[in-house]
Amino acid sequence: MAKALLGHVATPSSLLLEETVILRRRVRALEVEVADLREERDLLLGDGLRRLAAAASAPAEPVPA
Repeated sequence: MAKALLGHVATPSSLLLEETVILRRRVRALEVEVADLREERDLLLGDGLRRLAAAASAPAEPVPA
């Protein structure tokens, strides 16, 4: 009986293969989306850091006495 079960489990069905292809495609799409979001985040952080650096290097406004 164990051989019958192993034989059944070891042979992937066409439905399982199709689902695997769909899931791999989805994973690739999500990996691309993550890469795009990381790039966008890095651009935004770079812009924010440049603004902070510019604000820090600007002369301080005098405080009224």
